[in-house]
Amino acid sequence: MIQDTDHIYPIPSNLPAIAAAEKLLEAGVGFQVQVLNAAAELQIESFDFLMRRYQQQVRLVGDLVGSAGYNDALDVIGDFVRVAKIDYAGEASNMLMIGSKLASQAAHRMREEARTTLENSAARTVA
Repeated sequence: MIQDTDHIYPIPSNLPAIAAAEKLLEAGVGFQVQVLNAAAELQIESFDFLMRRYQQQVRLVGDLVGSAGYNDALDVIGDFVRVAKIDYAGEASNMLMIGSKLASQAAHRMREEARTTLENSAARTVA
C-alpha cells in the first residue's frame, strides 16, 4: 500500500510484476533467516569449543605446577599438545559437518523455490 499525507493507494496484487517482487522479497527474507541461523549455530559451536580449550589450558597450568617436584613437565606438555591436536581436528570436522548441513539445506530450499516458480509459471500459462 502506498500512502501519502492525503490518500492511501492500494497496490494491485494481480499484476505479475508485483507477485514476482513479493516472491523475491519472501525468498530474500527466508535466505537471511537461514544465514542468521547458520551464524548462530557456528558461534555456539565455536564458543563451546573455546570454553573446553580454556578449561584444558587451566588444567595444564595446574598439572605443570603439580609436576614441578617430579620433573615430568615435558610429559605434561606433550600430553596437552596431543589432546589439543585431536580437539582441533575434531572441531574442524564439526565445522565442516555444520557447513555441509547448511549447504544441503540451502540447496533444498533453492530446489523448492525453483519448483514453486515453475509451477506458478505453468499455472499462469494455462490460465
